[in-house]
Amino acid sequence: MSRLTKDIREQMARKLVAHRYTDEAKEIMYKDRSLFERAYDHCYSKATIKHMEAIRKEFPNVFTESSSFRVNAGGYRVTVGDGFRSRWVKVESDPNRSKRLMVGVYTDCNITDEKLTEETKTYADQRRAFESKCETAYCEAMAVLNTCTTGKKLAEAWPEAMPVIGDLIPEGCRTLPVVQVADVNKKFGLPPKSKMETV
Repeated sequence: MSRLTKDIREQMARKLVAHRYTDEAKEIMYKDRSLFERAYDHCYSKATIKHMEAIRKEFPNVFTESSSFRVNAGGYRVTVGDGFRSRWVKVESDPNRSKRLMVGVYTDCNITDEKLTEETKTYADQRRAFESKCETAYCEAMAVLNTCTTGKKLAEAWPEAMPVIGDLIPEGCRTLPVVQVADVNKKFGLPPKSKMETV
């Protein structure tokens, strides 16, 4: 029987983390996009944007168009608008997201608005906490996966994970998952309640 390699177990752990945290990653991505729009409006006044547009018409290569930029907010240096980049979860960002004119992509924008500064700091802390949470979950998944050397042992030890990671088990190593009797009992209302309980 073929064995589960370290590489396969690592893929499984990553897939479990992505399964659990993709929705949360999407929420962070939406916050990221909102912060980008608000920070841009804070850093570039309507008059400045109007002037940049006019100059760009005359000199097309003066300004850069970008969908992200760095901001400084209360001691935090954060890139906003880049969608979601995580070593654990990949979330596709909107390919049609709007780009904005920038004086320079690598020029930081200083946030002076107190409310926006606090929101940016909260967002940065949330991103950092998310990465830490994913890393912890990965380590916990690996702790279980490392106890299983074959697909059969894994299916017996952790049948609940099979719908998510079962496809990563090598073909010759697959077995049918263990039936979860508790789930089947619940579905069929077993054990039946006595007449006394139903009254």
